[in-house]
Amino acid sequence: MEEQTTPKVTRRDERRLLKVAIEAVNSDFPNPERFGCPGSVALKAIARHDVSFLGAEDIVDHIATCAPCFAEYTGYRRRHRLRFVSKVVLACAAGLVAIAIVWRLVPAHRSPRKENVAQGSANLVLKATLDFQKTTVERGPAQPPNPAEIPRLKRALLNLTIKLPMGMEDGIYSVQCRTALDQSVANATGTAAWDGSAETLTATIDLRNLKPGPYKLAIRHEGSSWHQYPVVLE
Repeated sequence: MEEQTTPKVTRRDERRLLKVAIEAVNSDFPNPERFGCPGSVALKAIARHDVSFLGAEDIVDHIATCAPCFAEYTGYRRRHRLRFVSKVVLACAAGLVAIAIVWRLVPAHRSPRKENVAQGSANLVLKATLDFQKTTVERGPAQPPNPAEIPRLKRALLNLTIKLPMGMEDGIYSVQCRTALDQSVANATGTAAWDGSAETLTATIDLRNLKPGPYKLAIRHEGSSWHQYPVVLE
């Protein structure tokens, strides 16, 4: 038997319920004479969730049945929440300032500049374009392609632009880099659309950890078969 989960109340739902409650209290419990009202000090304490004093439960019941007290309580509650949020923001800002000061004053905790430069170069996204418009799609065993016609790619983080053969459709495509044994060693997802001259697929794929050599670039539209094209990683 599956355990049922209780749906969470969003802030939007909370605001809507509060609006309904205000309208109901105003219409059903106007109390213009403020008869039996506990006073501002008690209302402020309830707004801060301080219910430790004597008679707190009775005051809460009164607020729910008195439009003026309910409106005053709502105002106090809103200001209390704003002050709380402001304190949290200031505390986070102070923490960030402290971290920045420590970072500047303790150089031993920093990575060497050369290492940062190397890491930045490793994370650099290179652009590459492959034109498969006139390439025969490989769906099974086929004759080895002419080595001069095989596209070459850098072993890097690549932003690929692939011009697909005629007949390919717009939509989401899966992209894989495969070994000669059809083992997938890199995966990506991209979107294809007609750019005015060709059906063009764009995807970002990470080839940095692969060894140089021949591979296959496999492409598949959702629900269709894989199309494979030979490539060489340098």
